[in-house]
Amino acid sequence: MLILGAHELGHYFTARRHRIRVTPPYFIPVPFGLGTFGAFIKLKSLAPDRRASFDVAVTGPLAGLVFAIPALIIGLRYSHLIAGDVPPDMLHTGVQVGSSLLLAILTKVALGATVIEGQQLILHPLAFAGWLGLVVTALNLMPIGQLDGGHMAHAMFGPRRGHAIGVGALIT
Repeated sequence: MLILGAHELGHYFTARRHRIRVTPPYFIPVPFGLGTFGAFIKLKSLAPDRRASFDVAVTGPLAGLVFAIPALIIGLRYSHLIAGDVPPDMLHTGVQVGSSLLLAILTKVALGATVIEGQQLILHPLAFAGWLGLVVTALNLMPIGQLDGGHMAHAMFGPRRGHAIGVGALIT
């Protein structure tokens, strides 16, 4: 919730700085598991220019990363490595150390030289929250429609080219 809240507050405060009328963040509740389906803010006025639109779009993901990366690094220190084959009952509770370059680097930073590619990493809940924050941020940066990446593409390249980039991203 902290990562998501920081993300939305990044949008909120940047919009206010650019004198864009905006609502505070609204969280979409879910009755199980993660606690929320996400959050959003509603812009009540248009951005004065493309620079302001880009600034509002980019600050959300950056603010979320300020909390997601430290959460992942701290949580990795409390996570456990399992060498060799993973027991069937633990198949879905961890990740492969080499499954992502960023995760491999951060795991090496947090756990040191004992980390070997191919080991199964059983994530501490804090590490899982940080990892999930990175995944959601990566998806949100896709240059499609109302995602932050879509807003950035429209701000950088204009509406026609931004739309074409979004269609290209959906096709590929």
